[in-house]
Amino acid sequence: MKIKTKAWLVSQGILVITALLIQITFYREIQLGPLLGMTKRPYWDIIYDRPPDIPDFIREKGLPPHLWDARLPLSVTEIRAAKLAGHQRAHRREEGLRTAFQGGLLVNGLYLVIFHALWWYIPRQVRPKEKRALNH
Repeated sequence: MKIKTKAWLVSQGILVITALLIQITFYREIQLGPLLGMTKRPYWDIIYDRPPDIPDFIREKGLPPHLWDARLPLSVTEIRAAKLAGHQRAHRREEGLRTAFQGGLLVNGLYLVIFHALWWYIPRQVRPKEKRALNH
């Protein structure tokens, strides 16, 4: 295996492990779902941004959305009145989890391009100096 491949695998592995730790940490911080009375949603439902299932008791009672949906832009008094503070935090953390996942993909893609560009560029900058030093 070439040194370039080894260097890339080690450094990419460190990036992937860091991204996984961030994802695990964000996911473990989620306690509830974004709707009143909802439990934590599965990881891939959050990543794919699938809409949450509305709990049965909400459908049966026919409550207006501002009383149970923490995803809506609500005022602080509405959040307190509906007891949605924890669910609003869960919704923000779900958004953070998706953003961190997309950011991890973006960073790894950029790293791939930058690594190979630097691997091509740096030897070409070092070699001419070595040749000049040998000629003098």
